[in-house]
Amino acid sequence: MKKIVLAAFAASAILAACEQQGPAEEAGEEIDEAVGTEEQNPAEEAWEDTTDAAEDAWDATTDAAEDAGEQVEEWADEAGEAMEEATEENPEDGAPE
Repeated sequence: MKKIVLAAFAASAILAACEQQGPAEEAGEEIDEAVGTEEQNPAEEAWEDTTDAAEDAWDATTDAAEDAGEQVEEWADEAGEAMEEATEENPEDGAPE
């Protein structure tokens, strides 16, 4: 029984040692990450693509809203000027009775 326990312990120690990365492997992974050669899993790529698309959509929506706001301000200014001109030309038409 002791031999089985010792063999299991030795096997688990060997497996644990194999999973640990040495300094060269860690440095290689850091270089891959910095250069961008590390492979991404499909879920990460899909997440990044979705996030990028959402940011692009947000930017486009914000730009469109700003443009619409500017257009509304321009129309309001034009309407105000037209009303002022109309009351200057015919002051009695705009006065309440």
